[in-house]
Amino acid sequence: MTEWQKVKGSQEEPPLELDTTSSEYFVYQRRNIQRINYTDETNGNVYELWEYEERKLTREEYVTLRANKLEEELTQTQIAMTELYESMVV
Repeated sequence: MTEWQKVKGSQEEPPLELDTTSSEYFVYQRRNIQRINYTDETNGNVYELWEYEERKLTREEYVTLRANKLEEELTQTQIAMTELYESMVV
């Protein structure tokens, strides 16, 4: 997995937070996506761009990251269910 890098993009639609389709080998993860005005210093033209942080993961890294997140969510759900059950029994 690469480090987070600041990126600018000229696509019309906002970039996806999780892009699993544009590459056969990598998954792109994005955060802090915002629309900005960018002035080209060479000609003074102003462009609307997307600016965001992006990192690249291999497919294997993505699967591991996703599995860890799902495991954490499952654990939190089990804790909440246990607390709910215990509050009903008392």
